[in-house]
Amino acid sequence: MSPSLALSLAVAHLLSSWRSLRRRELACAVLVALYLGAEGLDRVVDFAPVAQPWAPLALATVQLLFQALVFLLCWLPADRSESADPAVRTRRLVLAVVVGAGAAAFLSYLVFSLLLPLLLDPAALRLACGDCRAQSPLHKSWLNVLGAALNVLVVGGLVVALAEMRARRRDKDLALQRLLGEQSRYAEEAMAARLRAKIAQVDPQQLFDSLLSIEQAYAQGQPQAPAQLDRLIARLRRAMSAGRQA
Repeated sequence: MSPSLALSLAVAHLLSSWRSLRRRELACAVLVALYLGAEGLDRVVDFAPVAQPWAPLALATVQLLFQALVFLLCWLPADRSESADPAVRTRRLVLAVVVGAGAAAFLSYLVFSLLLPLLLDPAALRLACGDCRAQSPLHKSWLNVLGAALNVLVVGGLVVALAEMRARRRDKDLALQRLLGEQSRYAEEAMAARLRAKIAQVDPQQLFDSLLSIEQAYAQGQPQAPAQLDRLIARLRRAMSAGRQA
């Protein structure tokens, strides 16, 4: 495979996986980001200026949402890739989690620490983030980026592991249902084949003669006609019962 073809296939898979984003997956990422933002509510409010107590929380929550979105975009291609080997799929997911955590932390640092001060008033941003540099999304060093990456790695890894275990359990249940359905179908086909074999053992000419004799007996009003019909029905029932037990 040529490098250009491999690159085009990779880009096509990347775009198709992003287009396959489900609402519940996006909702899960948003809820996790909101939960983490609410978890740090007390620290953000304590270090926030009195004039704007909710500005640091809003900025931190937007940053968490941005990290969750980047992580989600890195996870989707690995999740949508088809592989019959569970070990290969596990390695792809682990690589996607590691890459997603690093990309989320690094891009978050670029956007919230480098680009926002250029687009907005740096003094207003510093006022919104508070006086505590440890709580501020601004002024992040490489150690802060590494800490953010580890945070995304742990939380995102747990969420991905739970989702993968749920998906594999669902796939096993579906496979078991398919096997049970095929087993039931094969049993019905085998029973039908045995019944056809037993019915085929009945001589058609003999059955026709018996029916003709019974018809004549009923036409002549013979009293033994019902008994002849009962014997024929009992004979056919025994043949069918033997076919079921075979």
